[in-house]
Amino acid sequence: MLIGSIMARVLAFSLILASMWTSNAFASVGAPGEEIVLACRIDGQDREASVTLTATRATYRYGRPQSEPELTLSSALADLDYRRTDGAAGTVDEIVTFANGDTTYSFASGFRNGAQPDPSALHPFGLLTVRRGGRDLARLPCIPVSIQRIPDQLLARLRDIGRERDSDGVSFPNYTIHARVPAAQSAPCEAENNVDTCWSRGVSAARGGDLRGALEHYDMSCAARIMTAGCYEAGKLYLQNRQLRDYTRARQSLARTCDGDDPGQGPYACKYLGWMYLTGTGVERNLDMAFRKLAQACFLHNDAILIDGEGCHFLGQVVLERREHPSVKSAHADYLAFLAFAQGCTDDAETVCDEARTLLRRGQADAAPWVKQCDRDAGRYGGLRTCAEMMTASPDYDVRQDVRRRLKSLFSQASVSMGATR
Repeated sequence: MLIGSIMARVLAFSLILASMWTSNAFASVGAPGEEIVLACRIDGQDREASVTLTATRATYRYGRPQSEPELTLSSALADLDYRRTDGAAGTVDEIVTFANGDTTYSFASGFRNGAQPDPSALHPFGLLTVRRGGRDLARLPCIPVSIQRIPDQLLARLRDIGRERDSDGVSFPNYTIHARVPAAQSAPCEAENNVDTCWSRGVSAARGGDLRGALEHYDMSCAARIMTAGCYEAGKLYLQNRQLRDYTRARQSLARTCDGDDPGQGPYACKYLGWMYLTGTGVERNLDMAFRKLAQACFLHNDAILIDGEGCHFLGQVVLERREHPSVKSAHADYLAFLAFAQGCTDDAETVCDEARTLLRRGQADAAPWVKQCDRDAGRYGGLRTCAEMMTASPDYDVRQDVRRRLKSLFSQASVSMGATR
């Protein structure tokens, strides 16, 4: 194979330049005093690769199992090329790179979402990429079942020696890194800064791909009632993860957050609840309940008017679908839907902005009475002259929040006058 021959030449070249490890054990085992943070068997080759740690250094090794490594490269942790990216379902991908002259060896690891029939499944991945002069020479995937990894251990060691940023200049997160402990063996939840310890342990488990362990800790956090973030995370897993799915518990957990006072997560929890009632997912389909929950997500959850733009999209859908509801005055339902879409537009939700523009253009073409009312309502506020100016995605926070307050007031008035709140 071409890739195999290229790799062989690269390794042979690197072998001359690299200092060789003299132990007879395979690289992934490491030398005495070293700790494995990443190791795997290379797919389609009788080779393994690993990264190990001491208190001050990281070492990369490549070679045959149970044999002396063909290549060993080492770096002081202070100089280690280390980067992080967001992975699937709250996990973190890590990339560590070792250089040998103008040849680099980048070892990436993390998780990827699954495909049908279960996109919510997490699949571990590892990829060794060999480059020279910025050009890929080989991309060698790991056999997934062979991957050994301790997530965040590199981050912990780098923080221990005083490093504050990754190799892209991005500041390291300052969260607590917890050892993997089953929930049944965890200490009781306690308040810790602005969160609680059970939620924090759940996040550590989720970053490492252990979603079941994360869920158990989120449930502990939710039950402790110190905060509602654990309820929110548990609700999402119960709703979205096929292996952990429990619609009843999803609804209960999300309701705790939606009904709580967390302005950041509350609107998102309300959005998920509204979507469940809109689609009949895990509950009996109920457009009235969907309207109430989605109105919270888009307008009403908190005085800071922190919103979920996607919730505004679903709210507009509910309004338009309820036109024929006997208790709803449908003549101006388009106006109410427009206000929902315009509010989503303030959240930089471009597709929701498009829905607002489409609805407004259609109303203008039909000379719909609601458009004239919308223009009059816009004129009641300084700085807004027409209905179209309600669709504001301003980068200025104060401007955006001012528009949101106006839209919230108009939505509240319009929903009452149209009977939409019933």
